[in-house]
Amino acid sequence: MTCDECGKAPAMIRCTEMVGGELSTWNLCEECARKKGVTGSLTSLAGPLVDILMGLLEEAGEREGTTPGPTCPRCGLSYGEFRQGGRVGCATCYTSFRRELLPLLRRIHGSTEHAGRVPTALAGSLESKRELEELRAELDQAVRREEYERAAELRDLLRAKEGREPSSG
Repeated sequence: MTCDECGKAPAMIRCTEMVGGELSTWNLCEECARKKGVTGSLTSLAGPLVDILMGLLEEAGEREGTTPGPTCPRCGLSYGEFRQGGRVGCATCYTSFRRELLPLLRRIHGSTEHAGRVPTALAGSLESKRELEELRAELDQAVRREEYERAAELRDLLRAKEGREPSSG
């Protein structure tokens, strides 16, 4: 990130000022900070620590909605607008904002997997899907462990549950 004042040197100091109830933030190199009367030096902290802190501050700014983020190609809603309103505009927003939504969902719900109630009409199909996924994972593990007899049993069981005929050979 470059200095907001001179635009040339790397910004090493982030200044935040509250004037008349409005928050202003700018990033300055050490020379421009000295010219503005901002005291203190980061030379002892220069390097990875400053990069980490600046990254955290930028991330906090993104969460506050200072950057618009991606836009949904279907409805045109920006991620910043979603953050302000708290609602997506269409189903495509979930894929458009996936990268941003996953950490948000993980923070709010503790997981990105649905673990709540399921409508009765869907319960059987979801249970079957989970069972098939578990069987596939177990089959992969059996193959990795070179337990081929167990793998063949699991393969046949999977095919039976999927409604396919087991192979003869």
